[in-house]
Amino acid sequence: MKIRKIVMQALIVSLLPASVNAQKNVSIDWYGFVAAQSWINTHESVAGAEGFLYLYPTDEVTVPGDDHDRNAVPQGSWFGTMARLGFVLKGPEVFGAASRAKAELEFSGHSAPGSVLYRHAFMALDWEKSTLTLGQTWHPMNDLFPSTVGIAIGSPFNALNRSPQLRYEYFMGSDKNVKLTGAAIFQAANSSVGPAGKSYTYARMSIMPMFYAGVDFTLGDLKVGGGLEFQRISPVVDLADNNKKYYVNGLNGMIQAQYNKDKLSVKAKTLIGHDMSHLGICSGFGMVANPNPGEVEYAPLAASSSWVQVQYGGELKYGLMGGYMSNWGAGKDLSAVYAVEGGRIDKMWRVAPNIQYVVGNMNLGVEYELTTVAYGDRQADGTVKNTHEVSNNRLLLSVMYSF
Repeated sequence: MKIRKIVMQALIVSLLPASVNAQKNVSIDWYGFVAAQSWINTHESVAGAEGFLYLYPTDEVTVPGDDHDRNAVPQGSWFGTMARLGFVLKGPEVFGAASRAKAELEFSGHSAPGSVLYRHAFMALDWEKSTLTLGQTWHPMNDLFPSTVGIAIGSPFNALNRSPQLRYEYFMGSDKNVKLTGAAIFQAANSSVGPAGKSYTYARMSIMPMFYAGVDFTLGDLKVGGGLEFQRISPVVDLADNNKKYYVNGLNGMIQAQYNKDKLSVKAKTLIGHDMSHLGICSGFGMVANPNPGEVEYAPLAASSSWVQVQYGGELKYGLMGGYMSNWGAGKDLSAVYAVEGGRIDKMWRVAPNIQYVVGNMNLGVEYELTTVAYGDRQADGTVKNTHEVSNNRLLLSVMYSF
C-alpha cells in the first residue's frame, strides 16, 4: 500500500497542467528506469534489495568431521523487477543563482511489499563559478563509479554512500577545469558499524559532522582528483561518569582518475583510511585492550580498497572491472572489534567482465562476477591470519528501459 501511494502521488504531480508550472516559473523533468534482472550465485552471499545489490560471499559453514561447505549452495532469481523514479526541478533565481532540486526513489523486489529506497533529495544553487548543495546525495568519495550492469556499482570495493550534506563547490580556470569541494556530511542510512550493529547513532552522539575537502582537475580527456574525509563517532557514553563520551577518530583519503577518448573509457579509484564501514568498505574499529586505568580507548581499523575498469564500445560496450580490498589492522591490541563480518576479513578481490548493448532507450546487459574473500582468525591487533578463501560465481542478465 505504501508503494502504491507514493507512485500515485508522483503520477498526480506529473499530470499537473503545464500552465501551473509556467506561472511559478518552474519546470520539472522526470527520469528513471524499469528493469528486469535474473541472477545465479554459486554461494550464499551478502546482498541487498532482494539480491539486486550484490556485495560478497559469506564465510563457509562446516561441521566437525565434514569439510563440506554448507553455504556453497547455488541460488537464483528469475525476472526480479525494480524501478527508479526521480525528478529534477528548475526554478527561478535565488540570491543571484539558478535554483534546482532533485528527488529520487527506487523500488525493488518481486514479493509484496518489496522495498523502497530513498536515494536523493536535495536542493542546489548554481552561480557562475560555484554551487551550493543542501540535502541527501552522493558522498563526494562516491562521485566516480564503474559502469557495471549490477546496481552495486563496484561496492564493496568502491564507496557506496548517499548522505545528507552541505556541500560547496568552487570552479577555477577560464573553462572551469579545476573544482574545489568542501562538505559537512551527516550519517543516515549509510552508517558506521558499532557495538549495537550498523547505526547512525554513533555519529549523532559525537555531534560533529564528517568533514570533506577535495580537488578535481580536468586535463583534456583526463580527469584526476582526490580528497580527505575526517570523521568522529562516539560509540559509548559512560552514564556513571557524568555522561562522559569516548570517541573514534578516522581520516580517510581518496584518489581517482577517469580517461575518456572516443569509444574508450578507463576509470580507477583508491581509498585508504580508518573505519570506512559507512562508505561500504569492510572495516570498523575496536576497543583497546589495555587503556589507562579507568579509561575507555578505541582504535580504528585501517584498510585500503581499489578498483579499476576498462570499457570500450559504442552501442555495444565491452567492460572489465577488477577490485581489491585489504585489512591492515589497528596497530594496537584490541579486546573487542566492531567491524563488517566481525573483522574476520583479511582480503577480498573481484574480477567482473560485462557486455552491454544499448538500442534506443533499452539496455541489454550480461555480467559475470568472481568475488573471493579471505576469511580467517582475527588477531589481537585487528589483522587476520590463518585464512581460507571463499568464492562466489555470479551471472547476471539484465534488461533495462530508461526514460
